[in-house]
Amino acid sequence: FPIKVEDQEDGSVLLTCNLQDAKWLNNRNERSYTDKHKDGKNNTLNLGSSIKDPQGRYRCEGSTGSPQIQVHYRMCHKCIELNTATISGFVFAEIISMFFLGVGVYLIAGQDGVHQSR
Repeated sequence: FPIKVEDQEDGSVLLTCNLQDAKWLNNRNERSYTDKHKDGKNNTLNLGSSIKDPQGRYRCEGSTGSPQIQVHYRMCHKCIELNTATISGFVFAEIISMFFLGVGVYLIAGQDGVHQSR
């Protein structure tokens, strides 16, 4: 593919175009800022932090064509990771709460009621 998406260690997102002397256009056909890549070519676009959910349609304009890519990051900020320990904790808590509920219902239902006088 002529366009490659790279996640950097600092959390930023880079778009790299394999075309010579590439210029980036965003979805509004405005020129975007390009950075020099490691190899010295002017073909990399830094979209900023992935936590800020960068999105949009970007086109790489070069001498041999203009491929485009749609970028859409969706980060979950308030999610919990569901691993085996978390799920087993939920199941264990559910079993314990059902046990106490059952014991409570048994104790309340097992009490002698008030006998009515004749």
